[in-house]
Amino acid sequence: MKKIKKETQLDKTPKYTVKDVAKIMNISAYTVRYYDNEGLIPFVSRTQSNVRMFSDYDLSWFKTVHCLRATDLSINDIKNYINLCLKGNKTIPQRAKIIFDQEKILKENLKELQKQMKVLQMKKKYYTDLLKNKTKDVWNPYK
Repeated sequence: MKKIKKETQLDKTPKYTVKDVAKIMNISAYTVRYYDNEGLIPFVSRTQSNVRMFSDYDLSWFKTVHCLRATDLSINDIKNYINLCLKGNKTIPQRAKIIFDQEKILKENLKELQKQMKVLQMKKKYYTDLLKNKTKDVWNPYK
């Protein structure tokens, strides 16, 4: 995913097509359209021939939506977050809670993934040794 500079995040000049956004964000064009159709990217511009055109400002929304989705926040909960954003500063406490809760969930997921990584690393070492030493597999339950 392309890093978006802070100063360009506010640029609302439409300049990216669906294909461009898909490439920049490393997501499918289908996902770009889906996020827009679901109302997760507010204020998307369209050309006279109804072609979606996105700005750097829109890319910052995409980045947030994509991040929240990757942390398994539901589409409905992301819609709620977006709607809260659009209501302004009075919703900061609710938005902060959503972000803090997602961070906690992500940290728990990372711990679990780290456990799984240790198992895989152990198995990798085991198989590397088997291949190197050409010995028999004593852990294989099927013999």
